[in-house]
Amino acid sequence: MTLRNLGILLFLVLVLLGCASASRSFNRGHFDEAINRSNTVLQREPSNQLHLDILRDAYRVADANDKERILALQATGQPDIWGNIVTIYERMIARNRRINALPSSVISEIGFVFETHSEELAHARQRATEYHYATGIRELEFGTRMSARQAFDHFERVIALSGPDFRDVRRLRDRAQELGTIFVLFQAVNQTPGFLPPEAVWHLTNIYPQNLNRRWVQYETEPRRPHYHFEITFALERRLIFPISVNSRRFTETRTITEGTEFKLDNRGNPVLDSAGNAIRIPKQVTLRCTVTEITQTKRVRLEGRLTYFDVENQRVVRSIALSRTVSAESVSFNTHGDLRALSDQTRRRIRAPFIPLPSDEQMLVVAAQDLSAMVRQTLSENSRLIR
Repeated sequence: MTLRNLGILLFLVLVLLGCASASRSFNRGHFDEAINRSNTVLQREPSNQLHLDILRDAYRVADANDKERILALQATGQPDIWGNIVTIYERMIARNRRINALPSSVISEIGFVFETHSEELAHARQRATEYHYATGIRELEFGTRMSARQAFDHFERVIALSGPDFRDVRRLRDRAQELGTIFVLFQAVNQTPGFLPPEAVWHLTNIYPQNLNRRWVQYETEPRRPHYHFEITFALERRLIFPISVNSRRFTETRTITEGTEFKLDNRGNPVLDSAGNAIRIPKQVTLRCTVTEITQTKRVRLEGRLTYFDVENQRVVRSIALSRTVSAESVSFNTHGDLRALSDQTRRRIRAPFIPLPSDEQMLVVAAQDLSAMVRQTLSENSRLIR
């Protein structure tokens, strides 16, 4: 098969698949999908009769269905219908523009008459805008948090329909957002009587929970308003520095090596001679021993605090969570007695490793503060559903 024939065959296959897809969409009642599929084919093949028929029939049914739906909505007399009518007109306009962009022969063949629906859309958009604006004001007047959130959605719809400069909708939307939002004040305080390094204090008092903000919940770490719905406090209550503990263990390792030679002896302890009368010498086996004393110093510090959720509106503690973090550090030293050659490679590596002294109390408290602040953030995230 030549390359030209293969191209023709592939083209025919694609045309047949396109026909099948458009017909299937039409038979399933997906008329706009059928229109789009036939539209794509007719841009390349304006004379494709099958797709001309599909486009004609799908457009007539879709257009008639939309007009019938608009009349049915208007017949209800309900004030909340206009948003749906706007959506229908926008769909009809987009459909008409797609078809109107086809070659003139296609438009003539299917008997398409372009309708702008611009006046009808403008009227529906105005009615929808008035409805959402009035409903938003009414919801806002109820004064509850949930009604404020509903008002916010209505004002957002007004902006989507008629822009942010429609009357005072931006001010009303911002007011609804303020009334519908739960504001949470989070503060961390150091209540420990003992000394804490400034860096440790910084880690514990600079915990920012703003990543927990969501649409209707806003966290703040500085009091900026006279009233908060919730107050969350993390109080560092105790700082503990434990005495250094010392543990030691002693172990002995042995190894047998060959070192020099010695006379081979018989059962009586006499040297064994060779055929020439000379004493026979053999490798000398020597057992080496080394005793190691391993001294481990362990140091621990501990920070303890409490995370408290307080419902300001109901004047009650919602939850109180104890949090703590213990940090440990070890320093190991070795004393040896005997022949170091008796030690295993692993033991030799350990005793020859650089000695690392115990960190200072300040260094360990900073690490504990870092870890504890991370625990506070994690706990805030795990309990975020308490704020609602």
